[in-house]
Amino acid sequence: MHPIYTMSFADREMFAYNAKREKQRKELDRVLAQPENRIKYAFQFLTDFGQDCDETRKKCYDKISEWSDKLDTSEAHY
Repeated sequence: MHPIYTMSFADREMFAYNAKREKQRKELDRVLAQPENRIKYAFQFLTDFGQDCDETRKKCYDKISEWSDKLDTSEAHY
């Protein structure tokens, strides 16, 4: 290790990678907090990968129905 630096370059890269990964995870959690986005991604996964496997279709439709129950379908009257 270089005498001036208190941390190795490998450790700096590791900390930078961990910080970037944590930022990506928080963004993903923010996006998936809305049931509409989860339903959209489930349908997208279903069209991409669910044609051949009945088990995959069943899992997707089960999750879609679970998230559909959490949607706010009330109308605001102004």
